[in-house]
Amino acid sequence: MCKNGTRPEFQLAAEGIEQAHVAAKLFQQELEANNIPLANVRICYSPFSRTKHTAQVVAAALNLPFEGPQCKVVEDLRERYFGPSFELLSHDKYAEIWEMDEKDPLVGPEGGESVKDVACRLTRAVTIMESEYEGCAILVVSHGDPLQILQTILPRGLFIV
Repeated sequence: MCKNGTRPEFQLAAEGIEQAHVAAKLFQQELEANNIPLANVRICYSPFSRTKHTAQVVAAALNLPFEGPQCKVVEDLRERYFGPSFELLSHDKYAEIWEMDEKDPLVGPEGGESVKDVACRLTRAVTIMESEYEGCAILVVSHGDPLQILQTILPRGLFIV
């Protein structure tokens, strides 16, 4: 399940690297606008190759050491597992999954995670990150589906890049 996403060939393409640089600039602007020093920044990222690569690009752009206490892999930020029927298939299949989610967010694709499953692990991740990094600005680097689910469970007013 998670092994596919951690393979080195799934790192960012050139366009993804550029997008990570843009995200870093936007994040830095938010930090400056809110007077948050870089010493109070933490980057938490999924263990998958593309999110780790994104976190590395952002950390470098912010002059933060990637191999240090300010950057941490968080297993619960991983991509949603869609089950053996959808694993490694085209993104075109997302519409089918989202239709299932709309019908019942408590039931996932066969052998995969439901919206509820993902929401539970993300809630656990956020709770741990907040307790470990109290008073810090935390940049979460995850994946589209988990981040959409995260946005639905976070209180309004929190900023997600």
